[in-house]
Amino acid sequence: MPRRSAPDPVAVAFGAALRQAREARHESLEDVAGRIPRLDARYLGEIELGFHATSIVRAKEIADALDLPLADLVRRL
Repeated sequence: MPRRSAPDPVAVAFGAALRQAREARHESLEDVAGRIPRLDARYLGEIELGFHATSIVRAKEIADALDLPLADLVRRL
């Protein structure tokens, strides 16, 4: 999927929740991406910035990598 030219508001909110959860665990993008098959740390960073709207399947994989319920990442959407 191509990178957006401007962040999507829903993707930005999801990305902010993702970043907050990752930073609360004191983990890098590489740490989290390394636990998700076929996910690059740079792409994960772009998800955090709202430039990629991820699929529900990928969002669940990200939540699992952070050891969180998916609901925690989508609560404020």
